[in-house]
Amino acid sequence: MRLSTGLRNHLLSGGSMRAALNGGVIRIYAGTPAVSPDAAVPAGASLACVISVGGTGTGLGFEAAAAAGRIQKAPSEVWSGSATADQQVTWFRFAALADDGTESTTALRMQGSVAQSGGDLNMTSTFSIFQPE
Repeated sequence: MRLSTGLRNHLLSGGSMRAALNGGVIRIYAGTPAVSPDAAVPAGASLACVISVGGTGTGLGFEAAAAAGRIQKAPSEVWSGSATADQQVTWFRFAALADDGTESTTALRMQGSVAQSGGDLNMTSTFSIFQPE
C-alpha cells in the first residue's frame, strides 16, 4: 500500500488517517497502475468500479474510534459499486470524492494492488462483470 505525499504530510502534521479518508471513495482500475499515488491516472487505465455508500456516489465513512490498530467502516453503511465494463482489475486508489485523478502532491490518496489473494485489496474475483440494465 502506498500513501501519497499529501497523505503522508497530513499524518506527519498531526492529522488522522480517519479524517483523511472519511468521505472518500475507492476507485478500482484495470490496466497499468499509476507509478505513485501522486501521479496522474495513466491514460491506458480504465475505471472499472467506484465503491461508495450503497453505490450512490456518497463518500465512505469510518467509526470514530480505532480498535486493534485499525479503523473500521461505519457499521450503518453498505459499501458497494457497479462495474462499468467487463475487464480484469489490477489496482485501486482511495481518494477524496472530488479527486480528479490528475498529478498532485497535496491530494490525500492511498493506492495499492488488487488480487484474489496477496494484494493490498483482495477480492473474490478480479474480473468486473458489466451487466447493463
